Amino acid sequence: MNFEEEAALAQRSLEHYFRSADPLQGYNNVYPLMHWHQNDVFNYWWVAHLVDSQLDAFSRSGDALDLRRAEATYAANKARNHGTLLHVYYDDELWNALAAVRLYQATGTASYLADAQQVCADVFRTAWNEAQGGGFAWTRMQLDYKNTPANAPAMILALRLYQLDPQPAYLEKSLADLAWLRETLVDADSQFVADGVNRLGDGKIDVQWPFSYNQGVYIGALIEFFHVTGERQYLEDALTCARTTLARLAQDGVLVDVGEGGGDVGLFKGIFYRYAALLVQETGDAGLRDFILASCAVLADHALTDDGWLLARANWRERVMLPLVALSEELSAVMVLEAAASLQTKG
Repeated sequence: MNFEEEAALAQRSLEHYFRSADPLQGYNNVYPLMHWHQNDVFNYWWVAHLVDSQLDAFSRSGDALDLRRAEATYAANKARNHGTLLHVYYDDELWNALAAVRLYQATGTASYLADAQQVCADVFRTAWNEAQGGGFAWTRMQLDYKNTPANAPAMILALRLYQLDPQPAYLEKSLADLAWLRETLVDADSQFVADGVNRLGDGKIDVQWPFSYNQGVYIGALIEFFHVTGERQYLEDALTCARTTLARLAQDGVLVDVGEGGGDVGLFKGIFYRYAALLVQETGDAGLRDFILASCAVLADHALTDDGWLLARANWRERVMLPLVALSEELSAVMVLEAAASLQTKG
């Protein structure tokens, strides 16, 4: 299977099915849009991954149209968020900051870097506290609840910024955060990471949500620690996490998340595959590469519609049945096919 062609089709299909007639909306939350109320929710963090996906297209194609589309999507998302990346949910702003870093690397436009630096400074200043022994909060509304979806992207962002501008605070805070995460949420033997702690104010760890999302962002953080330090053990830990994830969450050759469907969970697999592909590029691990390509082939085979477009639900093993597909589900498909294309291109 030619995953470059499949990724390009997925990108065109997302535009075909989800591009909104309302320029202020940009992209609809669902397909088909049967009532305008379906766009009431502003899925700020979904759009950050849309920008990332459009940048994936640019990296693959070199087509300036893909880059312009990513910049336009980013600008519209920021404008809708009152002209700032800052948000009540720290993970939401972190995802948008990670997209901003990639835009800066693609364009050299200083404002993108400034946006990302502002988010990192905000998270360092307002999200870190000693509740539960340290770590970054998930939301400004509950500062004593700490979870992987906030802490791992915070490390990815800080370490990517460190590689652009080696300010000691970026690395120091990331090391402190990794130590907290490993002490609190990571199983030392399997390197499998739990979702969060103290969500209900009872100090308990949420082990009932073994999401692929959490493993993906943890792997992403470990990759960046390797980039900064050169210490191979970070990659070994990331591979252990990835292999545990496949052992625990793979069914019939694809990953399956708890409560899989639309909404936020629809994006979770895409995030894992993105960072798993980066791990393969660093390590050349054949088993992980083969799993990614094989499961993406399952996705592509089942997502192709009768009229030649690609439309994907969360369950990649079944053909899409309308009436409703979430943007998050389609985005995951785009992300994973771009990940597969990157592996196929780089061998």
